[in-house]
Amino acid sequence: MKKIYSYIGAAALAILAVSCEDQPDAFKLADGVPVLHYIRPVDVNSADSLLTEAYMESQLCFVGDNLRSIREVWFNDQQAILNTSFMTDHTLILSVPKNIPGLVSDKIYMITPSKDTVTADFHVLVPGPAISSMSCEYAPAGSEAVLYGDYFVDDPNVPLTLTVGGVPVAKKDIRISKTSLTFVVPEAPEGPVEVSTIYGETKSVFHYRDTRGIITDFDGTTDVVPQGWNIAASYSSEGGVSGNYVVLGPADLDEEGGWQEALKLPFWCGNWNGDPMGITSGAGIPICNFIDFSDFKNMAFKFELYIPKSNPWKSGSMQIVFTSAARCANDSWQNNTYIHTAAKGGLDLCRALYTPWAESGSFDTDDQWITVTIPFSDFKYNADGTEGLVPLQSPEDFASLIIWPWNGGTKGTECTPVFRYDNLRAVPNR
Repeated sequence: MKKIYSYIGAAALAILAVSCEDQPDAFKLADGVPVLHYIRPVDVNSADSLLTEAYMESQLCFVGDNLRSIREVWFNDQQAILNTSFMTDHTLILSVPKNIPGLVSDKIYMITPSKDTVTADFHVLVPGPAISSMSCEYAPAGSEAVLYGDYFVDDPNVPLTLTVGGVPVAKKDIRISKTSLTFVVPEAPEGPVEVSTIYGETKSVFHYRDTRGIITDFDGTTDVVPQGWNIAASYSSEGGVSGNYVVLGPADLDEEGGWQEALKLPFWCGNWNGDPMGITSGAGIPICNFIDFSDFKNMAFKFELYIPKSNPWKSGSMQIVFTSAARCANDSWQNNTYIHTAAKGGLDLCRALYTPWAESGSFDTDDQWITVTIPFSDFKYNADGTEGLVPLQSPEDFASLIIWPWNGGTKGTECTPVFRYDNLRAVPNR
């Protein structure tokens, strides 16, 4: 039977000055057993802190003697990854495993090549649940939606709970994994999504059926309507998620995502009388006249999108451009030069480029509605996909908007896509 050794790190307070040594020229496992004096953070600015617990994926520095005799390290029943480049006789740098322990012993097990095991007391902290996004924030009641995030833990003694707009979701209607919750949407009003586990609770920044910051929902609840030249949009409510939606296409795109005005969706502010910023109601109102963009750096542009399987999208980036009324004061907006690079007579306006087909070569939403989220911090590209443009600077930069699948600098394949949009909005993102 192999021996099991146990050490108490508190006895090593006198040797806190030990630092993580340089990588050795060659690594060889040592004989004998390790002696662990204490565990500290890797950050040298926090090196005087002794650790007896840490969150999953935290980086730790073990300090002791003969640490090169360690072949395996386990936290509870989860094995850590060892990198010999960060192992010396007196220090060992590693990360707490990212998986939630199944059997909690509150121990670290250090195993040698000869299977001797040294233990140390250590508590692995599991974070509370984190919510990142929802497959469709306007998913109808009775449909199935997916909540994405992490640390969705369902403990038998303290079961996971999920509420949407304050309405609980029945446990039988939830399929749980660590990073997602698939659930049947209840009949619920607008409001945040909340998750509670044994390790804590959290509330989403986004709202289910969010009405904050609505630019247009195509139902007439705002004065913003598509406005510009050669608009080929149509409207429908059939199969929608909240009343009317707008339809662009079908229209042919070549492999370069060439110019196709039938797919553009412009919201040009202003009218023929000039002074666009003076418009406070009706068609042509600047978006920033009725939506607060003062905290735009912490906001995102969102919309619901439906691309049918029958008409997948395979070329061209969806260019999303916000710009100021001053930039639209001449005919550049109406004549589409605003969308170009300066090299082609345009204005080099910063924009977001949404290209979900690039990874697989084709994209559709599987005949379902999805929510697309693009933080305003991602509005940094030019029409050809290059970066380096001056970003959005002030709330006045959000007067006009255009959405246009075109160019983007990524070559695809010919396609005839259909785009359905709904609930264009600017909302908090953190």
